Amino acid sequence: MDTMLISCGTLEDEVRKVLTAMPGSPRIIFTEAALHDKPTSQMRDALQQELNAVGSEVRRVLFAYGLCGGAIKGLVTGNFTLIIPRVHDCLPLLLGSREKVVEASQIPTFFLTAGWLKFSNKCYYDTLKRMGERKTAMAYEMMLANYKRFLFIDTGAYDLAQARVDMEDRLRRHGLPAENVSGDLTWLRRLMTGPWPQEDFLTILPHSPVEWEDDS
Repeated sequence: MDTMLISCGTLEDEVRKVLTAMPGSPRIIFTEAALHDKPTSQMRDALQQELNAVGSEVRRVLFAYGLCGGAIKGLVTGNFTLIIPRVHDCLPLLLGSREKVVEASQIPTFFLTAGWLKFSNKCYYDTLKRMGERKTAMAYEMMLANYKRFLFIDTGAYDLAQARVDMEDRLRRHGLPAENVSGDLTWLRRLMTGPWPQEDFLTILPHSPVEWEDDS
């Protein structure tokens, strides 16, 4: 084995969909979505631990992550090359391009997929259990104050109708409309198959730190 894929757990449905159309499959590690709820330094430490655990037989690691608030800056490779999409977050990996993200964001939007919804719902109901309904409602009213809609990205990797049912309780509570937009997994597919042009991917050589020029 010379290639490994390390992916955010929120992308599991989409990663597995892309892999079903590929003749071979690298070893895959899905990290916990809950890392997004941690301080940047803790997320970075957890990702570095994953990189430190990469076996000596691996020559290339594909990273299904974006910049993620700066969490990947400073990560250091081992005896392998690291390939990272040159994106700030995973939205372009799900919509297909940065331009589509900009277009969809003309209306202040809270984006969802089944993977994101699973994490978002867990956070919400954990908060509800801990703080009670009134305080939770107040907290989420503040968090969602600048959003005008929920937008499900239909990546074709999950049951969209079921995801909307799973969101029904929160849609009623939060009072935002829910719309759909077609996804496009081309960028995610290119991460897994190559090539990896500089304008769309970072290529980090062995025993090197991840450095990111904020030009994407």
